[in-house]
Amino acid sequence: MLDETLLNQNQKYIVGVSGGVDSMALLDMMVKHNYQLVVVHVNYHFRSDSDIDEKLVRDYCASHHLECYVRQGDKSDYANGNFEMMAREMRYAFYEETGEKLHIDHVILAHHFDDVVETIIMQLQRHNNHGYLGIKEVSFVHNMHVIRPLLHVRKEDLKQYCQQNRVVYHDDYTNADTSYTRNRIRHEEIVHYDIDRLYQQAQEHNQRYLQKLDRLAPVFSQYDQLGFLKLSDIDSDDLQDVIYHMLKKAVYPPYISQNLIDEVMRQLSSKKPNIEMNLPVNAVFIKEYDNIRVGKKSADDHYCDVYDHPVLVKTPYYEVKDDGHIHDGVFLKTEDFPVTIRNSLPGDTIKTSGGTKKVARLFIDRKVSKAERKYWPILLNSKNEIILIPHIAKNIEYLYTKPNIFVVKLDTSK
Repeated sequence: MLDETLLNQNQKYIVGVSGGVDSMALLDMMVKHNYQLVVVHVNYHFRSDSDIDEKLVRDYCASHHLECYVRQGDKSDYANGNFEMMAREMRYAFYEETGEKLHIDHVILAHHFDDVVETIIMQLQRHNNHGYLGIKEVSFVHNMHVIRPLLHVRKEDLKQYCQQNRVVYHDDYTNADTSYTRNRIRHEEIVHYDIDRLYQQAQEHNQRYLQKLDRLAPVFSQYDQLGFLKLSDIDSDDLQDVIYHMLKKAVYPPYISQNLIDEVMRQLSSKKPNIEMNLPVNAVFIKEYDNIRVGKKSADDHYCDVYDHPVLVKTPYYEVKDDGHIHDGVFLKTEDFPVTIRNSLPGDTIKTSGGTKKVARLFIDRKVSKAERKYWPILLNSKNEIILIPHIAKNIEYLYTKPNIFVVKLDTSK
């Protein structure tokens, strides 16, 4: 029943165990096949009987001399969000934390054939069929290799296994709550599908998808390394697949519908040089001239630091140094203090050798993206005059003196 072609007797594994029939069957199989393992359980305290799950997992581990690590949740943690998504994040974060502590980077999970089919149906209903359909046997999540050796096994067979081997498990009563999408599919909608045909079609789709991944691997690798791609370098026929890859780096894949991809495509067809499109889960799709990327929304874009004497300092946005590039430096006199370093504000201007210029216009002329403009440092003297925009412009009165202070803009895209 256990697909041992995915496993290695010389490898030590974390096994995620909820206390339900699926994970308890998996745990017992792993024990009977003499695999090296430790058990991880998360008690979300979301249900009134969740302590029963924890106890039976602890009891099984104690009777089989297994290490057991338990993370306690708090029901209030899920008051303002999607419980299933938040619970998943908590689980994977705990797998990663435990793995780092024990030097284990493989986790075994008990997803089975019924889970695969339900996932496919959910994806199709959400028009989320651009990527892999179903569940992969092996994936990489939160710096962990995730292995699912029961994807070919039906849930009913796991129940029979537990009964025949006297493995104690506890049913989650919320599995009958059809307000959850997966439960509604499981109990009400799945009967309307030809499961074997659906699974076969998904397998054919996945074969085509994986071939496409191989072909686009160099493009994806470039994005993963640089954090952005040049729109003009992407073939129009591949753009949707590239967008999907970019989105799933920041957005939980079930939230990436075809409609979302279509809207990104529509935004990219705009002639605007800079575009920011809000995405689910505090992410944003950004087009900066020819560069495209997915980033995180900023909670607060404003900063303003005042210094009453010369100081060498490093902040998330800039660094003040005593040497550097000529275009980053000015000569500060005693009467220039206190100086202010802040990001730009609407209406900012600077007196240059070419006359008074709007800071916003200078950014546009230099093709500085909107994202970069938010954090670009600007240096003002005690008269509140802008005297330096590092690498962009310098006040004419400070143009011809040798700098004694340098303000260096730092990379805020990471």
